[in-house]
Amino acid sequence: MRILLKYSNMNKSYKDYCREAVEHYPRVYNGMFNKDGSRKRVPIMTSFCKKKVPNTPKKYLKNLQKDGWTSCSSEDSETKPQDLVITGTEIRLKGRIQNLTIKKYPPGCSKKEYKRIWMYNDRVRKKLKILKEQYGITKFL
Repeated sequence: MRILLKYSNMNKSYKDYCREAVEHYPRVYNGMFNKDGSRKRVPIMTSFCKKKVPNTPKKYLKNLQKDGWTSCSSEDSETKPQDLVITGTEIRLKGRIQNLTIKKYPPGCSKKEYKRIWMYNDRVRKKLKILKEQYGITKFL
């Protein structure tokens, strides 16, 4: 007794195997292959990395409150403080050395550098305020 198989003399192509795989295991292979056995296109990932430039109208920007950043040309005119102001020091607290000096802005710094120094100075001022509230003024100059 002889059993004849359909298409017994023909070799299967890669598309045929892919088509069968999609038919038998759709949950696994639907993401990679189409129903006819051809490969699906790889998703384009460049759109996720593009920088988005906001289109804000100039009227809206004029009404915003300024954050204190000025360009390098207007930083030349600095006012001198009239009273003695202690800007910070290096202290040892709980076994760790903490540098509590307030940094000055370099001439011609960018806005990114300005914000970095401003945030550092803000953290130092908060730490000095907490230490003053916690320990009080222990030594007068």
